[in-house]
Amino acid sequence: MNKWLFVLLGLGVIGGAWWGIRTYVRVTPPGDEPKLEKIVRGDLRVPITAPGLVEPKARLEIKPEASGEVLKVYVVEGMRVQPGDPLVNIKEDDERRNFEKAQANVQRANALLEQANIATKKAASNTQVAEARIRELEANGRRLDEDMDKEELTRGTASTERSIRLIQSSIDMNKAQLDAARAQAQIAKQSEGDAQQAVQLQKAVVSDANATLKDADTRLSRTKVAAKADMVVTEVRVKEGMVVQSGTSGFSLGSTLLTLADVSKIKVVTRVDEADYGKIANVAPISTLPDVNDLRQRMTEVSGGQSDRSGKVKVTVDAYPDLTFDGVIERVEPQGKLNPGSSVIQYDVHVEITDDKRSVLPLGAQAQVEFTVESVAGVLMVPADAVKQKEGEKGVYIRGGTNNDAKPRFVKARFGITDGANTHLVGTLSESEGELLKEGVEVYTRLPVVREEERR
Repeated sequence: MNKWLFVLLGLGVIGGAWWGIRTYVRVTPPGDEPKLEKIVRGDLRVPITAPGLVEPKARLEIKPEASGEVLKVYVVEGMRVQPGDPLVNIKEDDERRNFEKAQANVQRANALLEQANIATKKAASNTQVAEARIRELEANGRRLDEDMDKEELTRGTASTERSIRLIQSSIDMNKAQLDAARAQAQIAKQSEGDAQQAVQLQKAVVSDANATLKDADTRLSRTKVAAKADMVVTEVRVKEGMVVQSGTSGFSLGSTLLTLADVSKIKVVTRVDEADYGKIANVAPISTLPDVNDLRQRMTEVSGGQSDRSGKVKVTVDAYPDLTFDGVIERVEPQGKLNPGSSVIQYDVHVEITDDKRSVLPLGAQAQVEFTVESVAGVLMVPADAVKQKEGEKGVYIRGGTNNDAKPRFVKARFGITDGANTHLVGTLSESEGELLKEGVEVYTRLPVVREEERR
């Protein structure tokens, strides 16, 4: 009996201990502990990042003005050249033959022009002869008319009648000859006009032949290709022994010898999504925006005359992960482009690198451009995880009292921009709660777990 009594007493003690621990001792499972962070004051900026490529101010493809075999290549990739520095030397045999052929064509054209001038003079002489013959026949016709008038006065005798018939025959013959002379004069004038036109046409042929000769002479002198500006060689496409085609003759586009880059200015051409275009336009300098319709005027009105549209950006490249380069928006293109393989429309934005250390940037390198589209300074900030919702209203939870076991208190608040880590705390919705949210106050980023029995 005593044995069972001790068993029952032991079970009662164990049950009481379990009930007490269950009721008064709270053990929070790992990962469910509440977290608190303080409201702080600082600066907040919201960036937009976009990828792009490092590009020079300009690229120049060098094409030869002469055709022929490459005798010498003087440069390699990475070399800097100054105006007048030799780049490529081309064998001049082909251009020499073209020059001599052009010379022969000029001589032939000049000879044909001389023949055309002689034909014009001959045609002019024929016109003068025909006109002189007309004047002669007209004078002879007037004389015959006078003779006819005299015979008419003595008409009636047999001899007079015979003379009248002879004179009439002469008059008729003279008229026929005059008509023939006039027709011949008209033909002569037409021939003279044709000869003059032939001279003009041949003069054009001579002019064209002289232009061809000048081009041939130029190409002959351009077999030695030289640099025309201070640039850097980025690509050499020819080797000694290769045959290249002139880009200024024939229907061919010509061979590309090499590519030069003007590195006096370095830029990044980046593409931003259509959804971010308006944000970029809001921070870009007015002069860099497309001059279409009244876009610039509208953006000026949006900025309210403020001068904070500096367009400044930050650029990073994989080649120098520890460096950041300053830049500024140079131009925003108006035409969107469809990103290959997707349905996203993107717009090119040209960014000039203004940083003093920009010379270290390799051309063609992948770059990330960071545009600051929204920013505030010296404002209250809460961790983004501290922004909670209760019954459709946004706010933060603070300690409910001095006792750590007090339930968190929800304070409705207004929020501004966020960078994903911190959120701008604009203020409370109630003036009476304004003092609850100030610098140094702790807010919950993770609320304490409420037990089931505490909810009852």
